[in-house]
Amino acid sequence: MNRKLAIGSGIAVAVLAAGGGVAVLTWPSGDGTTQAGLTTIPADPNAEPPAIKTQLNTVDLAASGGTADLPQRDTKQFSLLGVTWTDPAAKPTGAIEVRTRSVATGTWTGWQDLDVTDNGPESAEAATAGRRGATEPLWVGASNGVAARIGGKDLPAGLRLDLIDPGSSTGGQGGGSGILLADEPSAEPSVSPSDSVSAEPSESVSPSESVSSSPTESSSPAASDSPSPSATTSAPASASPSPSATSEPPVSNVPVSVPFPTYVSRKQWSADETIVGDITIATEVKALWVHHTATTNDYSCSDSAAIVRSIQTYHVKSNGWSDIGYNYLLDKCGTLFEGRKGGVEKPVVGAHTVGFNTNYAAISVIGNFETAKSSDTIETVIAKVAASRLGKYGYSPAETATFTAGSTNNKYTAGTKVTLPRVSGHRDLDATACPGANLYSRLAAIRAKTQLTVTGGGVSGGAYYVKKSATLSWPVLATTSDVTGFSVLVDGTVASTYAASVRSASVAVPVGKHTVTVQAAYSSGKVSKVSATIYGDTTVPTLTTPVPGLKTGTYSTSSAPVAVTFTAKDNLKVASVTVSKPKSATLSGTATSWSTTVKPAGKLSYLVTARDVAGNARAASVTRTVVLMPETSAKKSGTWTKKTSSSYLSGKALSATKKNAKLTYTFTGSSAALLFTRTTKSGKAAIYVDGKKITTIDLKASSTLHKRALWTRNVSYGKHTVAIVVAATSGRPTVISDGLAYIK
Repeated sequence: MNRKLAIGSGIAVAVLAAGGGVAVLTWPSGDGTTQAGLTTIPADPNAEPPAIKTQLNTVDLAASGGTADLPQRDTKQFSLLGVTWTDPAAKPTGAIEVRTRSVATGTWTGWQDLDVTDNGPESAEAATAGRRGATEPLWVGASNGVAARIGGKDLPAGLRLDLIDPGSSTGGQGGGSGILLADEPSAEPSVSPSDSVSAEPSESVSPSESVSSSPTESSSPAASDSPSPSATTSAPASASPSPSATSEPPVSNVPVSVPFPTYVSRKQWSADETIVGDITIATEVKALWVHHTATTNDYSCSDSAAIVRSIQTYHVKSNGWSDIGYNYLLDKCGTLFEGRKGGVEKPVVGAHTVGFNTNYAAISVIGNFETAKSSDTIETVIAKVAASRLGKYGYSPAETATFTAGSTNNKYTAGTKVTLPRVSGHRDLDATACPGANLYSRLAAIRAKTQLTVTGGGVSGGAYYVKKSATLSWPVLATTSDVTGFSVLVDGTVASTYAASVRSASVAVPVGKHTVTVQAAYSSGKVSKVSATIYGDTTVPTLTTPVPGLKTGTYSTSSAPVAVTFTAKDNLKVASVTVSKPKSATLSGTATSWSTTVKPAGKLSYLVTARDVAGNARAASVTRTVVLMPETSAKKSGTWTKKTSSSYLSGKALSATKKNAKLTYTFTGSSAALLFTRTTKSGKAAIYVDGKKITTIDLKASSTLHKRALWTRNVSYGKHTVAIVVAATSGRPTVISDGLAYIK
């Protein structure tokens, strides 16, 4: 979804009403059918009504003069609203705004924008009669008054305001978490008995790890807000502060094998199975798309189940979809909710990412992460879902793959191939801001969490490199009471074992390439594991002595351009080359030179260090001096005229126009650069080194340039001569020499 900002006004659930009819979709019943690798599970005509019933009432929005306005009016309680219209292909061109009145305070909010939804189904579900165009829903908390206004020309027909009451576990209006407590999770529907799967119990986030959304970004609940209780999950008391940035994990194609994390089942959040239409099951899950609901950040986690119920009702009765569009929803406290019907571990086709619904899954975090910050709690749960879902089909959440758009959306046409990480944001697939800038910026960190985390060295090309040992941590492995212990294996052999309470360990890594695996064992007999390729490397890189050489460019008494060359090699891979003298710089591992400027006169040390990926390092240095030799030090042959100007290097220069006029510089060093003044009338000159002609240079320029080196040369250290011979170019014979720079 592409909402940029959504501000809620209430904190309690409520029951509403406002007038207007409701179009409830129905689908044919019958046995499941399979087509093109997809299995269709028809709607259940005997579905049991939910324990907590939501209610949708609508208000028609009459259009007049290119706008639609609904003045402030009283309603029964509602907590979520949106605007819909008849044709899903149409949409209003102007702003869509609403304001609501809080039950708790009796005050009206300011006008709040609603964005047109960019989620949606495909294929048969997309063609179902009764589908409507719609905005994204907005959670406003318990409210009993509403106003709306829509601008623009040619407004779509059938505009209406949809108001949803999520119901209450108390049977009355307002209050109650709306999560049904049970002795055990409800059974998951399956495509076939042989393909039935169940989720393994997993880790709940401890209170010490949990915190709330940044108070400067949103009005999030206080730390005392408690998450929704359930039999299948235990959530933290609040969400945690935004963690620091994490670099991209190794691009590994090694799949992970981890259990599905704990979650609140559809029965527990009281999904309405009586309104669910046909559900399609695909063949695999190739990627996980990360969304945000953008409904609001101003909600209590005790209201999360009510928000999920309301979104289901909106997606089905307002949008006209078969069921809630997302496969999973996650609140800011880390509570995971089962989304679309079909089973949390089945490849259920959702209505979340147009063009990329079939054979993909989506998780949507409740909140607006364009304004709120992400948290370690949120990111860890997303990582666990990604690792479980993708690992089941042999994919690594850290790798990149190419995907094909199944239908046209606002960004890609059908058939377009898109190369992305297997855990990506909605905005990577469609023209949207979803999942918000703050959550989107954390996707690399989330991908990193899906892997076996290795510290003590470096990362390159999908592998870790350490000297002798590595510290391992396993954030995606389950750590509930069902875990009996962990084992660390090196190349398939158990190196050490740890108790179920352990979260990290150090392992010795011999020289060479190894596969290191952390394996969790469960009392049920199941095993989950994550692996990494780790190289043991104690070999120090080789590094040649750095060689400073003069470069072309502008010289002065305070600055001379220099290039420092060197060669760094390693038995595996050089990670970086750093320069610490005469200035600091960090270069790539393949770098062979570094350019800078230095002050002439005085000895300078050039210190270069090469490091391999494991951290082994070797340094090399040399001390050299850049010397500026005035033209008066050269031996003259032929006619040379002295020129005086503050623009020259030493305030003086020598000029010649006659053919074969010659200046010879003698120096002892390893690099030389001839300095000239260039003008529109400057001619050519031949350059000789140690009596041998090297080249002819043309000194002509479009404007006057002083103290310019057009020619440089590195030579073996020793005594050398460099000579300038005037060519007396026709029409522009002048050559102005401004001295010689050399390194000794």
